[in-house]
Amino acid sequence: MIISHQHRFIFVKTRKTAGTSIEVLLGAIAGDDAVVTPVDPPVKGHVARNYKLPSRATRALVWRARRRIRGTNNPAYFNHISLRGIRTQLGARRADSYFTFCFERNPWEKTVSGFFFATGRGEFDGTFRDYVLGSDLPSDFDKYSLDGETVSVDFVGRYEQLEDDLRLALDRIGLQQHPVSLTREKGNFRPADARAEALYDEEMSARIEAVFAREIRAFGYTRPANLGVGPATDAAPGSG
Repeated sequence: MIISHQHRFIFVKTRKTAGTSIEVLLGAIAGDDAVVTPVDPPVKGHVARNYKLPSRATRALVWRARRRIRGTNNPAYFNHISLRGIRTQLGARRADSYFTFCFERNPWEKTVSGFFFATGRGEFDGTFRDYVLGSDLPSDFDKYSLDGETVSVDFVGRYEQLEDDLRLALDRIGLQQHPVSLTREKGNFRPADARAEALYDEEMSARIEAVFAREIRAFGYTRPANLGVGPATDAAPGSG
């Protein structure tokens, strides 16, 4: 997550949408007073800053005040904080005066990426079918919606046209001349031949449609063509 006061923008980080790669680029141009949260694992050249309150005493005071007034118990910014949380910390009026944006991805593809990321890091031990039908899937709609029903950020870029849409966001910020050159962070977990259409069956696809119903409605995402055509759907970690 990044808040740039110099360029007056807020980047809300979603999962499995090249968010870390975008953070690395934006963090370098956001300004010294920007709020830039850490990434895990750390990336060389990415400098996290200003994401914690300055002292334990101040944190305690703000924690008590905000919990009493606004019902939150976390006075610091963190990596995947929602737009609602950012407005709570920064102040709604100030946050609303900044350009807010994030990126989203076709949920069938996003879930495949989430599975290989989780298994590659040892966070999930099971088949892809187990993951789809029984896990907390990476729906991020509530990160960029304030009411749970509508999109609340100013711009949602598409992962499928990542560099073009990031260019559009930078243009809106006023950084038309800044080059868009993204590193490939956390992108080495998914095998190149792990095709979404070969991994899903109808039951699995139906769960995607249920969990990601708001994203599908908002952005018109569709299930992969030729669903179920290819290798067996019980792919295990590391299978290709």
